[in-house]
Amino acid sequence: MAAHSHSDLGTTSPTPRTGEWVRIALAMFVIGFGANLFAPMLQVYRTLAGTSHSAVTGMLGVYALGLVPALLYFGPFSDRRGRSLVLRLALILSQVGSLILAAAQGENAILFFGRFIAGLAVGMAMASGAAWIKQLSVDNPAAGPRRATVAVSAGFGIGPLCAGLLAEFLPFPQVLPYIVHMVLAAIVLPLMWNVTETQPRNPRNTAKQQTHTWIPAQAKTKRFFWSVAAWAPWVFGTVTLAFASLPPFAGSSYPTVFIGCAAATALLSGVSIQPFAARLRTPWPLAITGLATAFIGLLVSAVMVLSANQWILFPAAFFLGASYGIMMVSGLKEVEEIAGTSNLGALIGIFYALTYVGFFVPFVLSYTAPAIAKIFSTTEDMGFVLCLVFGAVVCIASMIPVAKVAQKAHDL
Repeated sequence: MAAHSHSDLGTTSPTPRTGEWVRIALAMFVIGFGANLFAPMLQVYRTLAGTSHSAVTGMLGVYALGLVPALLYFGPFSDRRGRSLVLRLALILSQVGSLILAAAQGENAILFFGRFIAGLAVGMAMASGAAWIKQLSVDNPAAGPRRATVAVSAGFGIGPLCAGLLAEFLPFPQVLPYIVHMVLAAIVLPLMWNVTETQPRNPRNTAKQQTHTWIPAQAKTKRFFWSVAAWAPWVFGTVTLAFASLPPFAGSSYPTVFIGCAAATALLSGVSIQPFAARLRTPWPLAITGLATAFIGLLVSAVMVLSANQWILFPAAFFLGASYGIMMVSGLKEVEEIAGTSNLGALIGIFYALTYVGFFVPFVLSYTAPAIAKIFSTTEDMGFVLCLVFGAVVCIASMIPVAKVAQKAHDL
């Protein structure tokens, strides 16, 4: 027993085997796949169940209500109790969420509940899995945050593409995409079950566990606010427009697969640009580049709505997705610099929580755009365009304080 005392108390961690991070990346991919396959299902529920646009965009965003508290709680929890417990449960809950959604058959209340469970799973996975992959990346520790983001973002992008194809061209469109996800999760679960735990539980930290705070001191600093928090909701606030808000203005003969392709374009462009963004060196903070890219994406989106040209949606989706990828890399790099090792999971959780607030943007726009149209006595299309232009102006205006304060923080 004495020979194992250090390990048992958590004072030392087992050395991960090279390449183990891939298995955790697969788990995060599958959870991301399940979370975002819902994007083309918006069209399925609109057409087959007669669900309103506001309701389906609300379903898209409601999983943030499960996701944000899970991020804030399970980040610190995984720091104290270990990564494996949290990620195992997340993958299982991801399956449960898909099972509920498959059984819903267009019933709004059940769909909302299934999305909440899916959000809970994503929140748990993002807080624990990103920190776990970083700690498992013994071959290249600096690549850890990017690997985690690429894994879940690839799932976010490929999930809706597959779901769009399945729901458009195969039978049982309200069920089949969810079954595919549940099968993938069942395959990956045993693969990640015995990956090396890099954050073993330490019973001597019991008093500390009882007095922990969800929001550590680093998150309350001016540097964190301007380097991360001020712009974080833009990360998903822009990219979700590509597949939740813009497609109804485009029109398509195959609307379900069209939404899936739009989502895949946006999210996979975000994945593709991340390695480049990680190497990019500029005199200004990386977040400024992300906000500038979002500005372009919002203006191209406005052109798409005004012209009613469905093909312009894809360059708009590319820029909106690229902004998401650049800002995600920027935020994770800043969090890694700001966080001490004891609060890495907690800070990652807070950053992701702020980014996922952006999933409510399409829902808010579904009410705001018609209201703006009434105020200015114009069409709903023009009301939506005015909202996009306003967002573009906010992006430009945000650059000034972000650049000034973030640069000052880095100079200290």
